[in-house]
Amino acid sequence: MSSPFWFVLLALIGYFIAYQFYGKWYDRKVWKPDSKRTTPAHMYTDGVEFFPVSKYVLWGYQFKSVAALGPVLGPFIALQFGWLPALIWIVVGNFFIGWLQDYGAIMVSIRNQGRSFGPISYEFTGAGGRKTLLGFILVYLLIVSATFIFLIALFWKIFPGTPVATLGVLITGVIAGQLLYRAKMNIGVVTVISLILLILSLVAGNYLQIPASFTTSLGDWSIPFWAVVCCIVLYLGSILPLPRFIQPINYVSFFPTFIAVILILIGALVSPLTNITIHQSAWVGAYATGLGPIWPILFVAIACGAISGWHSLVSSSSTSKQLDIETDAHPIGAGAMLSEGLLALASLAAYVVVANAGSLGSVGSWVVGAVSLTQPFLGGASAAGFLQVYFGVALILFAITVQSLVTRFWRLVSAEVTGEGGFRVFGQKHIATSVGLVIPLAFAITGSWWNLWLYFGGANQLMAALALWLISIHLVRTRAPSLYTLIPAVFMTVTTLAAIGFEAYYFLYAVIQGKPLVSTTAGTPLSGKVLSQTATNVALVFNGVFFVVGIVLFALGLRMAWLVYQSYMRSRPASQAPAAAPGIATGD
Repeated sequence: MSSPFWFVLLALIGYFIAYQFYGKWYDRKVWKPDSKRTTPAHMYTDGVEFFPVSKYVLWGYQFKSVAALGPVLGPFIALQFGWLPALIWIVVGNFFIGWLQDYGAIMVSIRNQGRSFGPISYEFTGAGGRKTLLGFILVYLLIVSATFIFLIALFWKIFPGTPVATLGVLITGVIAGQLLYRAKMNIGVVTVISLILLILSLVAGNYLQIPASFTTSLGDWSIPFWAVVCCIVLYLGSILPLPRFIQPINYVSFFPTFIAVILILIGALVSPLTNITIHQSAWVGAYATGLGPIWPILFVAIACGAISGWHSLVSSSSTSKQLDIETDAHPIGAGAMLSEGLLALASLAAYVVVANAGSLGSVGSWVVGAVSLTQPFLGGASAAGFLQVYFGVALILFAITVQSLVTRFWRLVSAEVTGEGGFRVFGQKHIATSVGLVIPLAFAITGSWWNLWLYFGGANQLMAALALWLISIHLVRTRAPSLYTLIPAVFMTVTTLAAIGFEAYYFLYAVIQGKPLVSTTAGTPLSGKVLSQTATNVALVFNGVFFVVGIVLFALGLRMAWLVYQSYMRSRPASQAPAAAPGIATGD
């Protein structure tokens, strides 16, 4: 196999079968959605969290809310084992696990009055389960925020055409929101206007690039500067109503990001004609130095694209509150997840055609690979500069749109955790948002984010396992088949706990040996530098902190797994009893 043509084609066929046949069969057998049943968006319409949205707009919102950097950077890490195992996990994981979780999370929420997983876990596992889950989510969101804030700042720094283009996309989203919800304009007209403004934003970014002298003058402060700019955007996303900021921005961001995925896949499919070939090994080995064994590391390295716990939070806390009718849940939940699988597939195709991917790093390799695949049919060498800006902006939009929701969810969960105690001031939206940004910002600008990234995959996939448990409990309580989600829940629980345990051990071992785990990836603060003794000691302290973070994640995850297992077993006898009357067990 000399080009990515065949593996991309086979994966596309697999996704088509998953949605068109397995997905619809599962839908008829398990969830049986009813278009006449009233959804929470109509029950509790408030224009802020609950409001019915066209399934086309909501599909774009869902895709852009779940598709982030996990499926972009994950395949690069997985290449340490070879591109073949990465490909198998991207396709098989999504086929049997990923979309079932996203779709199931939406259905569980709308069948429980639009409630998120916090109150649902309280009903299923009691007060202890709710507190454990919310504690786990808070730590998990901090880890996500620290990594994404740093990466967004890094992208703005190394791709000078992207800051102006990103600003243009954000303004386009705000304008689209005003036209759509205040002026009540037709969605088709708003979309056309948005596409014109998006093109102008990209052109402006290509011509109005940040001068190299500006970045040079900032020196070591360039990353902190762009990180603070990022936090200002995230602050607005957290405190403003969804229809005025996040929702329309995510909708318009869908177009440049999804088109980028399609263009890369087209480039892979025509690669036999453009003579673009694979430069990476299909199989490297079952153990990668610095990472560990293929199990469990591979299954958490690709943190999204196959399955992601973040998707369950979006589905249950946001999308379910905007669903117009129940039958929209399948194309939105399952369709968006399988589409995110295309992003992971496109990323893998981009990486395998780069000869020196290891030396370029994940970010540089992705853009170089994307330009290599698309340049032959998009203008040739003369278009390379514009394409670099375009794919760089796509990377930023993948990150910043999802991170806006992460910050908002942090605020909502903080309010839920502290709402009734003596610390309820920390649930106030401005204070909660500030705390949710300052702590990750501190991690990001100290360079420690890269170490935290190692935990991101494990925590994210463990969240997915817990979501599958909650979905299974709901199904067994309503006498619906639950094995299709229970088996993946068990597999992901064991795998992710093992992965987090591995990472915690690595950090502890580094502290004991006096040899800190630090990142020297190109563009990061420690790139090309030899650590002084003082810096080494500081890095060891951070390694110790990360060991504690890992133990906390492992303990919370293990306790939550035990609680949901008990709840599932308690629910089984009820499934033998006569079916509950409609509207009682389902909460409708």
